[in-house]
Amino acid sequence: MDIRRLELLSADVEAQKEFYGDVLELPVRLDSMILEVQAGRSKLLFTHAPEFDGAYHFAFNIPTNQFEAAKAWISSRIPLMRDEHGNDEFHFENWNSSSVYFKDPAGNVLEFIARHDLKNEINEAFNSKQILNVSEIGLPSEDVVALADEICKRLDVSVFRQELNESFTPVGDDNGLLIIPVKDRIWIPNSGVPARLLSVRVEGTLNGKEWEVRGVPYEITV
Repeated sequence: MDIRRLELLSADVEAQKEFYGDVLELPVRLDSMILEVQAGRSKLLFTHAPEFDGAYHFAFNIPTNQFEAAKAWISSRIPLMRDEHGNDEFHFENWNSSSVYFKDPAGNVLEFIARHDLKNEINEAFNSKQILNVSEIGLPSEDVVALADEICKRLDVSVFRQELNESFTPVGDDNGLLIIPVKDRIWIPNSGVPARLLSVRVEGTLNGKEWEVRGVPYEITV
């Protein structure tokens, strides 16, 4: 499942432009208070909303062999988030993946994740061109199981590497995941950011078909 386009809200698109353009060194364009960021094969957009005060969680895939290099690259530019034990890198055995987390100026919880079951090695020094795609977006819900069931049925996808869980359920695959936590669950690692129901629009492709999830409450179309 590929996430091709992700549209979010931001109270300060100028600050976002500086971060995504100068810190992450991604191609950016600000036009009519809409910031466009090209993250590999995904387009990330922030629409200016002056009263908006929420924060999202989303992730970027990086090459499977570039985790340590990506960690060194991003940690030289912005502090990494740590859990309550002081750890700043996270290895998930059931996902066969490795992650680091950091925040953008809006307080969004961002993640670099190397998924070791993907064959996407790149043998060169890490740089922004190795930010491959947006691979996760959080879709908090008051009824995790019901939303996960609906998405699975409508998009013909499966729960990812676990059973349905009423507090946290990911749906999709290594290329693209819709992360469904229960409303107000704190995003890891020890972020202090609650999973709130926020307006979002995410578009993607799966098995040659286009799909979209938008709004809040979420509308799912294929």
